[in-house]
Amino acid sequence: MQEEDCYRKVAEEIDSGQQDRALWAWALAESGGDADKTKALYIRRRVDALMVAAKPAAAPPDSELQRLRGELRRQLAAQRKQSFYSVLGVPADSSDVAIAEAIGRISAGATPVGAETRYAIETLGDPAAREHFDRRLLEQLRNPSPPVTAVPPAQQAVAGIHVSGGLKILAGVALVLGLGYLGLGYHKQTSEREIRMKEAELRREELHRKAEIVDRVVDNQKTAIEAATEAQERAAEARERAQLEARMRDDKYRMDQAYRQEQQLAQAEQRRLQAEQSRLQAETRRRDSEAAASTRAIRQQAIQDAIARGNYNEAQRLRNQQY
Repeated sequence: MQEEDCYRKVAEEIDSGQQDRALWAWALAESGGDADKTKALYIRRRVDALMVAAKPAAAPPDSELQRLRGELRRQLAAQRKQSFYSVLGVPADSSDVAIAEAIGRISAGATPVGAETRYAIETLGDPAAREHFDRRLLEQLRNPSPPVTAVPPAQQAVAGIHVSGGLKILAGVALVLGLGYLGLGYHKQTSEREIRMKEAELRREELHRKAEIVDRVVDNQKTAIEAATEAQERAAEARERAQLEARMRDDKYRMDQAYRQEQQLAQAEQRRLQAEQSRLQAETRRRDSEAAASTRAIRQQAIQDAIARGNYNEAQRLRNQQY
């Protein structure tokens, strides 16, 4: 599994809420409750664990490295020596997966991790650094430094009386060689200590770089989430505006339809009233015409009756009468 895949998997765990609860609790305690620091610490340790778990499994039992670690375990037990394996509480021939699990348990614990434990985690948590450490430690166990026995002053005095001059010279040479051997041993231990310190410093720098990468990934994810949230909000606002405009158009269309229907009904009513009025007027004219015709017929009959009676004045009056 590549490092990018590990970061992607951890991001998916956080997004889905499926974090390692023990590791998350440790990160929360280390960050003092700060959410961003908690996430950064969790991502850093979780990615390291995934990277360790994704590395090739331990070599088969008959491999040279596994045989070396088996001998290392036996040498540590025989000489009753303490090592980084004792600090982590695992045997020297443990697999890388077992080492990673032990580191995870220690990291998730409530007890603060000391300097020696941190150095043990940094050394044994990296397969390459662990192999280098195992080979160097086994070489030291195979070739232990000879013990230096102090000579009592009384014996030195007696030896000085009885030893001849040549023996004194040989003793002086042996003493110089012994001191030189001790000096070389001390120099070797000092050099190895400096090497371990440099390795630890390089490891810390690597972890610091990884932490920076994690922080950048977290910032990028946060920025992406904020951008996605803003885009979703803009899309939601656009949908609301579109829905509002659609409702306004529908309302306007319905109002226009209702107004047109009212106008059509009013026009139809107006035409009906006009037709009714025309009909009434025609009926009135017809009745007036019939009444006038009836009146003229009656007057004409009265005029004829007056002429028949010889009453010409009455006939003239009827002719002149206005109706």
